[in-house]
Amino acid sequence: MQAARVERACALRKRTEMKVVVVSGYYSAGMGYAENCLPKALAALGHEVHLVTSIYNVYGTSAEYDKTYKSFLGPARQNVQRTSIDGYTLHRLNSRTIGRYMLIKGLVRKVRELAPQVVHCMEIASVQAFALAAARPFLRFKYFTETHQHMSVVKPYIQAPTGHAFQKAAYRLTRTLPASLSSRAIEKCYAIAPDCVQVAHRFYGVPLEKIKLQSLGTDTDLFRPATTPPELLRRQEMRRSLGLSDTDIVCVYSGRLSAEKNPLVLAKAIDALAAADARFHAVFIGEGLQKDAILACRNTRILPFVTYSELAEYYRMADIAVWPRQESMSMLDAAACALPIVVSDKMGESERVKGNGRVYKENDLEDLARVLATLTSPADRAALGARGREKMEANFSWKSVARAITADYAAAGVPT
Repeated sequence: MQAARVERACALRKRTEMKVVVVSGYYSAGMGYAENCLPKALAALGHEVHLVTSIYNVYGTSAEYDKTYKSFLGPARQNVQRTSIDGYTLHRLNSRTIGRYMLIKGLVRKVRELAPQVVHCMEIASVQAFALAAARPFLRFKYFTETHQHMSVVKPYIQAPTGHAFQKAAYRLTRTLPASLSSRAIEKCYAIAPDCVQVAHRFYGVPLEKIKLQSLGTDTDLFRPATTPPELLRRQEMRRSLGLSDTDIVCVYSGRLSAEKNPLVLAKAIDALAAADARFHAVFIGEGLQKDAILACRNTRILPFVTYSELAEYYRMADIAVWPRQESMSMLDAAACALPIVVSDKMGESERVKGNGRVYKENDLEDLARVLATLTSPADRAALGARGREKMEANFSWKSVARAITADYAAAGVPT
């Protein structure tokens, strides 16, 4: 009887598992990007997951890569390889760039070899997405894509109602037209924020009925507030190592120290606040061209990039998390650690901060200082942080994201 039950359970498991191929133009081990976390979360649900990617690290084709990321991630180009990570199989294939596009060589051949039921491409406006759309009728997989492009990073000339005719025509020819054609092959395109829905529809030609708003997630097991005695002691030790006291108000930023992210405005706000209230400090985790200017401000410290798992401890050490411009997945991680978050008023995903943080007028130094000054009360910060933690657990965990996406796979006709 026991053997029969085990056999039936194994048979059921085989019927409910799916083989999923996730395709991403870039990949860096040990990071917390969607291409790391979604495959891990899908594998944790019991599916066979393969991540097919290029030999390039994240931002590996950026002109600032060597200065910003090389010391942390290593060379921009990695080796061709196949390896197991976090329950899924990573396939790095030979690659090259065509203009601003990444071309993964042998992608369709690899997908044919793996024979998945589902292919999930992390960006609809890519050579990979176009190639997979063309191959889908022959390889007979269910096809899903995403778009992570926020309106804040769409080129101004594309958004302008008039002018720039040549540039707009080139964009439509190389982005809008192929993305629109490839969207005919997809089941869904996941837009990670409301403004990404508009980008997918207006600039990539994806029909609205094929677009689904689906936020990115956070690992709520890894990113959690400091509550246990060892965690609280570690928080205190980390603050001491940085010359910070228990009563200091510590703002944290993680990411590139670049003009488009503009963490310098946070450093200047801290400098202004410190003149009247020396408790205000900022810790920046990253590298980039604004580094020297940030260090010239009072009460600022810069640490090099750290791994995804290490980042959680720095959030637990801080009191407020700030991203002055553009969206970042790290906002979700910080909120999961019960930090109130302060972001730009132009951010496309207001739900990330609604009820658990504040917005300020983008790039306005005085307004950022004003907003930060409203968060001096530990009780106020704790209340905002608690709401953020609850929100992340309920709606933004990678577990819930993976379950929602798997349900869409099932609705498209893939057995679960």
